[in-house]
This record gives sequence, structure tokens and C-alpha cells, in this order.
Amino acid sequence: MQTVVVKGRVFNYSHAMGRGSDGGIGFRNPVDLALNSDGVMFVLSRGSDANPVQRVTVLTMEEEFIREFGGPGEDDGQFVWATAIAFDSEGLLYLADEWLNRISVFDQDGNFIRKWGVPGREAGQLNGPAGIVFDNQDNLFITENLNHRVQKFTKEGRFILKWGTQGSDQEQLTRPWGIAMDGVGDIYVADWYNDRVQKYTPDGKYLATFGAPQGTAGQLHLPSDVAVDKDGDVYVTDWWNCKVEVYEPEGNHLTTFVGDAEKLSRWAQDFIDDNPDYRRARMMAKSLEPEQRFYMPVAIEISSDGKIMVAEDQRWRIQVYQKEEDWIDPQFNL
Repeated sequence: MQTVVVKGRVFNYSHAMGRGSDGGIGFRNPVDLALNSDGVMFVLSRGSDANPVQRVTVLTMEEEFIREFGGPGEDDGQFVWATAIAFDSEGLLYLADEWLNRISVFDQDGNFIRKWGVPGREAGQLNGPAGIVFDNQDNLFITENLNHRVQKFTKEGRFILKWGTQGSDQEQLTRPWGIAMDGVGDIYVADWYNDRVQKYTPDGKYLATFGAPQGTAGQLHLPSDVAVDKDGDVYVTDWWNCKVEVYEPEGNHLTTFVGDAEKLSRWAQDFIDDNPDYRRARMMAKSLEPEQRFYMPVAIEISSDGKIMVAEDQRWRIQVYQKEEDWIDPQFNL
């Protein structure tokens, strides 16, 4: 895919960003990303037990490195198993940690501001916070991977409401992960173990399900994140199947992204240029097509101007697509 035209929408592949790194510039198992009001990207690296390099990397859309902050640990400003980040209306960055069952708050320079969260299963307690999203009143919605529910808090951590129990019925969830909000305030939850996305009103009333039966277009298996663009189209990272599925607002399947990184990112190309052994080894590969495709896409974010950014857990990069502003007339669909 370089350009896809479907039902009046035009999607173009743009470029790749970032590279893998245990130290220095790069990502390590990125699990989420967020843009500030200036369009600067913040990428959350989870690291691993073998490579505890938990950090937030800050860079421009042109791949200019700005800074990084954070680190492994349980002290203020540190995190263990980070899962998600999001900005409030004041530009503060909120970070969820599923091991510490807390929300940490930073300014954009990486300075620790405060934290909140109490572990447990009761209302207002956290057990495996996974995805976070703010509404237009600065209330924070949190999915809980181990409590199988969604909770709503003020940004200071005061409990407001909750919904969801473990199961596979319409109003139930099983190990939910990513979460998003559309332009009218409805909530979309990546229902990980149920292979679907659930749509709710802001107070938790079930509205719709996204995802198709096995063997059909739009099928999901272990979806990890969801995003909604300004037109209401819904994008889901299908983690296990290594693709991104796109749906119309009503749930009809539109198209599938599989990854199109034919050109290396700037950071990756700089690394190859500086390391002749890696360059020679790469030239010996029979095909570079597997490198171009998604490998465990885990998070997705959409900018106000239609950039669709997909973070890959196992390729340690971000692939960027562009939904064009001017749609063509649907009668000219390809």
C-alpha cells in the first residue's frame, strides 16, 4: 500500500520514525504515544525484564530528538510496567503503570508533578491500568486489564463512576486494553481477550461492537488499541494478526493496513550508515518485505490533520499514514 482509495477516503503511506535502542536515541518495546498541542510526539517505551530501559522519548514529526525522561523503579518519576500516556488540557502528561497501579503526572520537560492511585478491586481502586483517555472536561477514563472494567476519575484522582464485569456478553469486558473517545464523547474500548472493540456512552451504556467473525475482513484477534478520527472512522491495532483494521462509524469494514516501511526511518538509516557490518548483513537478506510489515502493532494515535501513527511493539518504530483532507466522490471508488 502506498495509496488506498475506499468509499471516498484516500489513505497514503507517509514514513517510518524511530529505531530500536537499549540506550541512546531510540525506542525499546514502545507501548503508547501521544502528541502535545504543538504536534510534538511523546513515545512511551516499556522496556523488558532483560532490558529495563523504561522511558519517554520526545521528538518532532521530522524525527528531531528533543529529550527523554523517566526510568525503571518505584520512586516518584519512575515506572515499572508502563502502559499508556495522555495529555490533559493544561499540557501535563499522565502515565499509567500496571505494576504499581498508579497514575504519574509529568510536565513536558519530564519533571515529576504528582501521582495517585490505590491498588485493589473496589470502586476507585486500580488493578492493572492499561489504557487512558481524557474527555473535554479533563476527566480521565481508565481501562483495567485485571479488573475487566472502565473507571472514570477527575484528573486529581477522585473516583466518578465505573462499568464492566468479566465476560463476553455485550456489556462485559475481558482484559480490556486501549481506549479512545470520539468527537461526541462516546468511548471505544479494545476488548483484548474478546477479540473486539466495544463502544459505550460516556456513562457506560453499551452502543455497538466493532470486529468481524473469524475468517472475514475486519476480523480481530487480541486487539490492543483503538483510535477515532474527526470523521468518526475507527482504527484498531490488531496486535496478534500484525495489522490495523479500519471501520466506518457504523462498524462496516473499510480497509486494512499491514505496514509499508519500504524506506528506513531517519534514525535507522543513520545507524546503518555508521555500522558497515549491519549494512552488509542487511544487503544479504533475500527479501526486505518482512521488515516493511507491522510486527505486533500495539498503539495508534491520530492527529487533528489526519496523520495515523502506529507504534510497533516488536519492530520498535512508528509507521505514519495520512488520511487526506479532501475525499474524492464515492462514485469513483477503486
